[in-house]
Amino acid sequence: MIETNSVIDEMSRLCQERQTGVLLLTNSKGERINISFCEGFIDSASSNRGSRRLGDYLVRDGFMTSKDLDTLQADAQRQKIVLGEAIVRKKFVSQGEVGAAVRRQTLDLIGHVLEDGLKVSSFTNSLRTYYVPARITLPHVLLELSRNSGELFASIPEARLAINAEQNNSDYPWNPEELNVLSALAAPQTFERLRRSTGLPEENLKKILGILERVGTVKIVPLTEAVKEESLLVRSDAPSDLLVPEVTNPILDEKLEVPRNEFSFTSEQFKNLKIQLRQAETDPPLKVITISSPDAQDGKSLISVNLAFAFSQDPGCRVVIIDCDLRKPTLDQYLGVKTDPGLLQYLQGGLLPPQCFLRRINNLHFMTAGGIAPNPIEALSMRKMKDLVEHLKTVFDTVILDAPPFSPIADARVVTALSDGVLMVIRSGKTAYSSTDRAFKAIDQRKLVGVVLNDVKPMPFQTYQSYSYYQYGNNRLVYSGDGKGRSDSKRYLKS
Repeated sequence: MIETNSVIDEMSRLCQERQTGVLLLTNSKGERINISFCEGFIDSASSNRGSRRLGDYLVRDGFMTSKDLDTLQADAQRQKIVLGEAIVRKKFVSQGEVGAAVRRQTLDLIGHVLEDGLKVSSFTNSLRTYYVPARITLPHVLLELSRNSGELFASIPEARLAINAEQNNSDYPWNPEELNVLSALAAPQTFERLRRSTGLPEENLKKILGILERVGTVKIVPLTEAVKEESLLVRSDAPSDLLVPEVTNPILDEKLEVPRNEFSFTSEQFKNLKIQLRQAETDPPLKVITISSPDAQDGKSLISVNLAFAFSQDPGCRVVIIDCDLRKPTLDQYLGVKTDPGLLQYLQGGLLPPQCFLRRINNLHFMTAGGIAPNPIEALSMRKMKDLVEHLKTVFDTVILDAPPFSPIADARVVTALSDGVLMVIRSGKTAYSSTDRAFKAIDQRKLVGVVLNDVKPMPFQTYQSYSYYQYGNNRLVYSGDGKGRSDSKRYLKS
């Protein structure tokens, strides 16, 4: 287990008591580090020394140059905004990447506090707001400290290893390799069996087990208890919600009406769309839904994410959304998270199972694109992509594939072939007739379950009771489908 000290003890107390304020730490050299808390989460850390500025992390990651950073800092001062907001406004990075940099900055400063022996000076109750808060939990801090330790696990040949189910393991932001080991420990295993099932080299496995042991996630169980558990436990490849990391600092886009305002008129329309899709009489049953559009900028990704959140609100319903656009991914931007790990890392990840690349926000599981692929069609056409969808169908009730647009590339056709049905998004007044015509001709008509007409200008006296409308901002969306897996596509082509 990780050894605690007065700083860790004080941080633990503040988190457990859900305190809000600033913890000041100092040393004899005059260094001062402030750690901000908000209702038990660690929101940021800052130092009076300039060696760990937020922009420095983004420069090291290659998002900008030092000259860019100086210009952005001057812009932020002139506009009286924080640096992170200035960086996002200039489109150097997304809010999710800024959030990741804030987390690294905060964890680095906490590690510096512990290494250099800074002492707790005071705690002041106050509320501060941040453009992108870190929202770090104490388990996150302990996991990072454990990773930095480097101490290897001391394996015992006949000992059985098991997950410690007494703690909430989803509080830890596991990486894919750690999740691979945890998934393999669904039943108690010896070290050698675990090595064979994970395919990891012995030293790598010892390193990961050392990390898991220090945070108390794995334990050694007596042989008699291990045999009893193995006989009772049925192995499952389902991603347990106790293991899938939950994102604590998502920066949800303001256009995501369903998660931000569950009972609004717009949210109700997405719920209505959800019900109509569930009632669609398709063969096979509509479980994997591809959402695409004829052109880019038609709003298909926004509709995909809102619809996924609508499905996830049903009690007991397991939903996952996958960003299959490996050219211009957007799911990470709408959710305000890092783009990796995601689909691209899974396809390139050797033997790591799919659940190692999933994350979740509340009840919605998701897999981001993981970045931009140099060969998108080849990646999406891999047998491993088909295996991923087939696996997810056995684990989740609804799988939503946010596909690329149909024009001018063929990626969407590859993704459509993996699904049970296709929902086509057309933007009123913007989507070209020629693009729409090509898209409908390219689709397997047996899979076309409906059309969402996006950005429809409301007509006088039209009401919610007399039309199936899905509002999008100040405009509306129209859904067309007969509930039997067929849509009136000609109606839109002729209009």
